[in-house]
Amino acid sequence: MSLVELDFTESTDLFVVPEDTGPVIPRASINRDAFFGDDMASVPVPSIRLEHPDHGTVFGKNVSVRVFATTMQTSVFDSDEEEYTNMSQHFVRFGDKALDWQGGNKCGWIPSKQREKLKAEDPVAYARASKVKLYRHLFGMMTMTDAVKAGSDPVEFDPVPFRMRLGPSNFYEIGKVVGELAKQNRQHFNYNLELSYGVEKRGSNQWFVLKYKPLLDDKIDISQDDKDTLAVFQEVIKKENDSVTERMRENIGGSNLGSEFIDITPSKESRLQQKEDRLTKKEERLQNSG
Repeated sequence: MSLVELDFTESTDLFVVPEDTGPVIPRASINRDAFFGDDMASVPVPSIRLEHPDHGTVFGKNVSVRVFATTMQTSVFDSDEEEYTNMSQHFVRFGDKALDWQGGNKCGWIPSKQREKLKAEDPVAYARASKVKLYRHLFGMMTMTDAVKAGSDPVEFDPVPFRMRLGPSNFYEIGKVVGELAKQNRQHFNYNLELSYGVEKRGSNQWFVLKYKPLLDDKIDISQDDKDTLAVFQEVIKKENDSVTERMRENIGGSNLGSEFIDITPSKESRLQQKEDRLTKKEERLQNSG
């Protein structure tokens, strides 16, 4: 799975666009709670929770998604301080290098088989590696046919761009589905994936897992709006990667950066030039639209 390479054109009205930070993509997540808000209004569970740009927080069970792009990202969360202490850039393949806030690679993440070997060989290294969590991000278009506000007030809306972070229990399933589509010479962004919900248990703990059913009878051709949306996703991913680089430079300074990252982190002069180029393109688009 990879990002689709496209040049940025312009964002659509489906995105919130703050002046300085760029587009904000509506976030989706798995809803595990039957009540929401201070008044504890009822909501469907399990369901998908979506922060819609016009309707606010909505919930729905009957959901399908078109996945335009996927990335991975690692992080370390301090539960005592309730804050992230490290986070990596987005990456696409396990072998990719991904700079993190501390100037390392993927926050020190290693595959589970390697990590388990450390349990007996080096308990300290094992404990440190176990703190690093691997997530998958989905970017695409979401359709929700039974959307409701908290309290069951129905709302209707057209397919909307979304982003969704999947944790360990939901990490691999979407990869399997997209991989099967690729084996059939099908592109994942040409098909809606219908969501359903499973339950897994371990001891007294249980959690919901997403299942995906490709709707193969309805192939969707890529439109210009889709290309514009893909380009917005790429811009957001790039901005977030750049923010990791900036955080790293604040933490350790560029002179202490590992040699393997020198070629992939832009210099200050390069970043300023990129910013100037983006402003020029923005001015040109405004002039052309006028």
